[in-house]
Amino acid sequence: MAASLKDNKGKEKDKDKKDKKPKINSLMDFITPENPETKDTDSQKKTKGNNKKSELPDPPEIPSEDEDDDDDSFEVASFLTPEEEEKYSGKNKGEQNKKNSGSGFCFSPPPDDRNNEFPVEKYLINYNKSFSDEQPIMFRDSVIHQTLSCLIGKFKPNALLIGAAGVGKTKIVEEIARRLESDDPLIPDQLKGYTIYELPLSNIVSGSGLVGDIEMKMKGVIKFATDPENKVILFIDEIHMLVNKGDRTYEKMAQLFKPSLARNDIHVIGATTLQEANELMSDPAFNRRFTRVIVDEITTEQTFMILKQLESSMTEHYKGLSVGEKTMREAIHIADEYRTSGSHRPDNAITLLDRAMADMYIDRVISGNSKNASKKEVYLSASRLKETAMKLLTGNAERTEVSPDSLRKSFDVIKGQDEAIEFIIDTIERDSLELYPRTKPLTLLFAGNSGVGKTEVVKILAKEIMDTKPIILNMTEYNSSASINRIIGSPSGYVGSDSKAELPFDILESNPYQVILLDEFEKADKSVQRLFMSAFDEGYIKTNRGKQVEFSKSIIIATTNAGYTTKSDSIGFTSGSRNSAQVSLSELRDSFDTELLNRFTKILHFKPITEECYREIIIDKYRRTVAELKKNRLDVEKLPDELDSKTVDELVKDTFVKEFGARPAERTVRKYIEDIMIQKKRKKSKKTQ
Repeated sequence: MAASLKDNKGKEKDKDKKDKKPKINSLMDFITPENPETKDTDSQKKTKGNNKKSELPDPPEIPSEDEDDDDDSFEVASFLTPEEEEKYSGKNKGEQNKKNSGSGFCFSPPPDDRNNEFPVEKYLINYNKSFSDEQPIMFRDSVIHQTLSCLIGKFKPNALLIGAAGVGKTKIVEEIARRLESDDPLIPDQLKGYTIYELPLSNIVSGSGLVGDIEMKMKGVIKFATDPENKVILFIDEIHMLVNKGDRTYEKMAQLFKPSLARNDIHVIGATTLQEANELMSDPAFNRRFTRVIVDEITTEQTFMILKQLESSMTEHYKGLSVGEKTMREAIHIADEYRTSGSHRPDNAITLLDRAMADMYIDRVISGNSKNASKKEVYLSASRLKETAMKLLTGNAERTEVSPDSLRKSFDVIKGQDEAIEFIIDTIERDSLELYPRTKPLTLLFAGNSGVGKTEVVKILAKEIMDTKPIILNMTEYNSSASINRIIGSPSGYVGSDSKAELPFDILESNPYQVILLDEFEKADKSVQRLFMSAFDEGYIKTNRGKQVEFSKSIIIATTNAGYTTKSDSIGFTSGSRNSAQVSLSELRDSFDTELLNRFTKILHFKPITEECYREIIIDKYRRTVAELKKNRLDVEKLPDELDSKTVDELVKDTFVKEFGARPAERTVRKYIEDIMIQKKRKKSKKTQ
């Protein structure tokens, strides 16, 4: 009886085990559950070993909400949205599960265009339709014929347009598309019926969230472009992006293009700049499939003809405004004068003319004359063009117009350098006429003993012209060849090449009208001096970040005392100074290359400070210091406004050192005033005691 009961309990226990559903405590339990029933017996293993294909067990059922379970189990979330679950339910879901049998669960990717016809409008831009009504372009027939010649080639029917930014590379492709659409007789028979499609690379990248999406899109583009029935010419602007090292996304696109390019199954027009074309060299297999077509910058006369062609459309757009032929020529001249790096004809002239007319129209709207714009025609002026060019170049920064009298009054604090000061005033006055385009900076070298006022003159000039301090570079800090990186940045691959720190001349991008002081220029390394020689000669330098720093509107002043430390009073603007000037120039050659000295607009020799000159400086310094103190403090009201002759003689006798120049004067005046104030304070203290 006991044995029977024991057997019954064992059977019930086995039955409970069979009926009980397994717990799912983790996602891994769901994928590979530890279910005793799924373990194969020895006989089953032998049977499965003889079969060619092994079948994995069905995944366990997920417990429903109605069934009790432990607290540590969880419900597996769905990976699909409700719409996707509905789409992939039923037969489709069953087929997907059948394909993914044995995986434990199935994941269905979101629907895409893989099984549909290639969506041309989604990824490509039809140039034939977009530019069929455009006006024919001028002066580019030879480049167009060369491009067409490349496209009809039996081998490598691909053209690469290379030219500076703004010369009209994209416009050439638009013109070819216009001619294809209008069935121009100059189009060769091999290209009749063809359509140019632009492939913006961003269209391929955007929305590609899953692995393989970019490849699928590119394969669709290539399949569409290589189909002879479609008659497609692909245009890829900024094609150098495809060989962008370090960006795997674009490298994949280039690899997918290569087979079709190698088999001559596809027609491609690429466009890039002269500098960026060098990046294509890094992938010779891709680069050699293209024939280069150079697009040069057009002449000023050709630019004028293009502006004439655009005149009607621009006056139609800005109703009531007109542009005369003289103004158009002025626009070309001003656009060239105020051009920035990367700006070329005809784009710079078209942009300037368009912006000037837009500014003028906005001014009329503000003044309330826009309603009567169509009744009264107003012509664009050259002054408006210059004003707009300055805004495009410098924003709201403007050059201050300084009168010679105002500048001369500011230089009153400089004693003993009358001839040098008069030359500087005359130079600034001539420069303000703006008779000739400034393509180089105004460069001056101030040579003279220490303390003669060279640096002070530069500071006063910057204050008057820009109402700010000059950009000062202490050249003693640039005494090694490596210090050049502090001016133009570190070369690519070196430490600091990716730094975003501001470089000394970055401010010139927003305001090119600056006064730059290169203090003690003779102490800079030769490589640094030669860098500035390039700026003096060409008007710009290129940084290692690829920027072009323009100095053409700046005033660069270098100071030096080379050749003066051992010279006597005869050096400078004195009687018999011709001999002295020649001697000092010979001494300057010991510190500067002759070609560098030749790049300066003028070398000004500052006279040494004499004892009489030092006396005038003491008197002037005292007068100005006391006047400034009396504006802010009451306890200095009893200080005399002027020094008596006896006191001046004593101060000069005690502090004048010929080699130090005027530097001790300020210290002397301050100490004298402080001594007076301390004596008064002590007397007052004794009285209170």
